[in-house]
Amino acid sequence: METITLQYDATNPALKGLIAALLKLEGVNKLKTSKRSGLDEAIDDFKQGRTTKCNDFDDYLKKINE
Repeated sequence: METITLQYDATNPALKGLIAALLKLEGVNKLKTSKRSGLDEAIDDFKQGRTTKCNDFDDYLKKINE
């Protein structure tokens, strides 16, 4: 069996309906639900070293536009 992870806007009624229809199919199982905030993702980025260090705002602008 294959596993697919989806991230979607749960407030979109069309997407909610599509997910519900998929879950009704034989052989499709829901493993877990994860509601992660932007803060959770930022903390993970920090822990994984996916950050940019800048001296000042001008340095920040240079680095994001590279």
